[in-house]
Amino acid sequence: MTTAPTAAAADQLDTITERWATLADRAGDRPATTWPPAMGITRLMSEEERAEQAAERLDTDPDAPGPRPAPIDVNVLDVMTTIETGLLEAADAIAERVQRPAYRAQTGRGWTDNAHRELALLAARDSADPRRWRLTGQRTAPDAAEWLALRLRDQPGPFRPLDQMERELVAAVAATAAELLRKTLGDARQRTVVPHPCPMPCGGQLVVEGGDGEPPLVLCEDCGRTWTEGEAVA
Repeated sequence: MTTAPTAAAADQLDTITERWATLADRAGDRPATTWPPAMGITRLMSEEERAEQAAERLDTDPDAPGPRPAPIDVNVLDVMTTIETGLLEAADAIAERVQRPAYRAQTGRGWTDNAHRELALLAARDSADPRRWRLTGQRTAPDAAEWLALRLRDQPGPFRPLDQMERELVAAVAATAAELLRKTLGDARQRTVVPHPCPMPCGGQLVVEGGDGEPPLVLCEDCGRTWTEGEAVA
């Protein structure tokens, strides 16, 4: 029977399969926004820091001299590589444990009877079963995510059911991959420390929260004061 954690992990793997193309499209774009957002924090910067930030903005001008940024988002490519590596390694490890070896039939001895022909066909069909996980050839993150989700759901095939340890392993990989995907696509809320003290008398630690589609805000962890994007931190 599929448990709630197993079902949640399978759903996370489905999300990776369904949104992989979106992630690949994002990798072909320049980063649309900078995280964390400035939100008035630039007023707390030194003159030197503000000059550096202005120079970075100037360099994005297509007419500015010097080399232009690559027309791809390298950070997204790194995320895709991390997710794909984790999923492929998990699928390889699970397949080695739960996937039944293909049937083998002796051939090449001149047998012509129906029984031996049937055995040879059975072995060929079993080896070519599309439900099998392949350790060679073209292997992608969506393929691995879909195959692992089917194992969590105990779909039939040349496999034994996953035991609890194997389910936990797949669930851990699924959770990490899904979280990386959500953060990269802006679906997960992020929390980042701001390298400037709170401008209030407490002088506490500032953090920025956002990145999930909701309006970001700056929060002081000491006095609890918050600032929204349209409100200067001053």
